[in-house]
Amino acid sequence: MSRTLLVKFTETDNLYWSWRWQDTPGEVEAGRLKPEFVAGLRQALAHFLPEPHGDEDGDAALKRALTESLLATPDGSLQLGQALGQALFAAEMVEQLRAERDRGSRPRLRIQPSPTAARVPWALVRIGPELEPLISLVNLEFAPPAALTVSARTPNHRGKTVVAVIDPRVPGAAPTSALGSVLGRPAENDPLAQLLRHGALLRPEAENYLGLARRRDLDRAWLREQLADAARFLYVGHATSGETADAGASAALHLAGAAPHVPVTAAELVRDGWQLPPRCALIACGSANELRDLEPMGLTLAALNCGAELVTATSWRLPTDAAIAFFGETAADRQPLRELVLAVDTAHEFDEPVLALADWQRERLRAWEASGSIADTPLVWAAAVSYARGGRAKQTEKMTRL
Repeated sequence: MSRTLLVKFTETDNLYWSWRWQDTPGEVEAGRLKPEFVAGLRQALAHFLPEPHGDEDGDAALKRALTESLLATPDGSLQLGQALGQALFAAEMVEQLRAERDRGSRPRLRIQPSPTAARVPWALVRIGPELEPLISLVNLEFAPPAALTVSARTPNHRGKTVVAVIDPRVPGAAPTSALGSVLGRPAENDPLAQLLRHGALLRPEAENYLGLARRRDLDRAWLREQLADAARFLYVGHATSGETADAGASAALHLAGAAPHVPVTAAELVRDGWQLPPRCALIACGSANELRDLEPMGLTLAALNCGAELVTATSWRLPTDAAIAFFGETAADRQPLRELVLAVDTAHEFDEPVLALADWQRERLRAWEASGSIADTPLVWAAAVSYARGGRAKQTEKMTRL
């Protein structure tokens, strides 16, 4: 059985980290980054994220990240990964991870991030003199704050259904507006028609992809009822957060339903006692960015609080397939966002979903290094992170592959 290395980040002006192997609780190592280095790290990370800063609008931020930032080329992402590895990984930690690999075991690296560490593209980090990809040595998993484990609702999982909300029609939002379609006009031969393999377990029931995507009737009442007795939840759509002090609590999923539109917030999920299934996938812009706040709260943590055992979400604003095709001529035959959705959905079928998703991300890293094509941009595949409650994301009963 592979070992688990626990790494916890905390910060004030400095960024501190501590680490230990789960099976040796008394042996803890620690380190820190000085304030000026932390400030530089934050500035560098802000430059590659496809999120507006300064006077940018959303389109300008996306263009910068896809075509001008360090993540626009494999050489740039190598440079960023090297800097991150040197800053965040002590030489002794790297040696021990390699020793585990040399013994024929890929350990699990379970990270509890601080606000700055939550912005790191961990799947791109390089470690050691040979600049080895971190994800070639470990399977990455993320931990919620310890306080959540204490307060989280006891899981009450019974059902076997897969609830899939795919690009719902937000009331009053035109297809090209801010809350419009993230996937474009659905077609019967869409790659996401593979989701129909869930068959009789799929909710809503659909005979083809046209009956699954862009629905108008999947509102909060329907969703709450379905999630209370499900095995899995897959959401692909819009997630937003407010600009106020309680932005995490106001982080929201946008559903269909009657006007006026009122999204489902993280605060509502917790306050009203929603029951979420063991595995949840929230493929939406910044659905896992709440750990950037000193007082974290958001959709991912709310789902874990409401009974989920594993939540795979995304750390920043995702480029759509249409945007990637617009900025890269070679991407016309590829749909990276859809590839991410299918990879996460498939990973959640396995006994070890963290391992399955890590295998896919390793494939994507190799493709990015080989091609440098915008269709392989890490701004899509490296955004996916999995938060697990209790340190393991293994389901007690193996999912049926359909």
